[in-house]
Parts: sequence; structure tokens; C-alpha cells
Amino acid sequence: MNPYAPPEAAVHDLPVKPGSAFKAVALGLATDIGGTLVATVILALIYGAALGAAGVRREEIAAAMQVSATDSWFFYAMTGVGLGFSVLGGYVCARIARRSELKLGAILAAISAILGLLMAGDDGQQLGTSISLTLAGIGAVLAGARLGLKRNRAGK
Repeated sequence: MNPYAPPEAAVHDLPVKPGSAFKAVALGLATDIGGTLVATVILALIYGAALGAAGVRREEIAAAMQVSATDSWFFYAMTGVGLGFSVLGGYVCARIARRSELKLGAILAAISAILGLLMAGDDGQQLGTSISLTLAGIGAVLAGARLGLKRNRAGK
């Protein structure tokens, strides 16, 4: 027997155990809603600063922040960032759960949609816009869950 030879035992990593479904949905929701809220505040500060630099009065800036027109860059930026965090929330949920990714993603999407509608309240948007944004958010969460599912099945 050669004492300098490498060991001949088969070595492999243990499979990753599935995570808690509750933890997966909770952290996915925190990522989706929390990230969207933080990004919205940052975008609102940037928008307010841009309006202030353009010479807009304080009262007009406050009024512009209350009602975001659906044809402004601020609305599109908020929508894009919000949908990005929805994808990330679905991905986080799937990666933590490592099982039933699409089912848990659907649960997360439903909770996120309900909370989004409750937080929006009556902000002056058309019903069609609210429905479209809600459906887009549900699709974004499910897309993120699907990405997480693919990553989980790849074994990474």
C-alpha cells in the first residue's frame, strides 16, 4: 500500500434539503414588497429632486407625487422596478423552498397581489391599469419561481 496515494473512497456532496414553505413565502414576500417599497422611495426622492432642480414649486412637487400619471417616466420606472422585485421575490421563494416551487410561487403571487391592491387603495388609477399591473405582478412572481425551479433542478 502506497501511503502517498490519494484516498480511493467515492466522495460526493449530500443533496440539499428542502427549506420551509412558510420561510420561502415570507422571504419572497419581503423581497417583493420590501424591495418595491424601498425602490419606490428612492425613485420618489430622485423624481422630487429632478422637479426641484427644474424650478417646480414645493406644492406642485407634492401634488405630482400624489398622483403619478400613467404616461410619465416615473410611472414606468416604478412599474419596471416593482416587476423586477416581483421576479426576484418569486426566485427567492423557489430557491429557499426547493420543492413545490410553482405552487409556493402561486401562493406568493396571490398574497403579493392582495397586499399590492390593499396598499394601492384608491390612488386614482383606472380599473384597467390596476388589473393590468396586478396581473403583470402575478406573472412576474411566477416567472421568478420558474427561474428558481430551473436553477434548483440544475443542482446548483
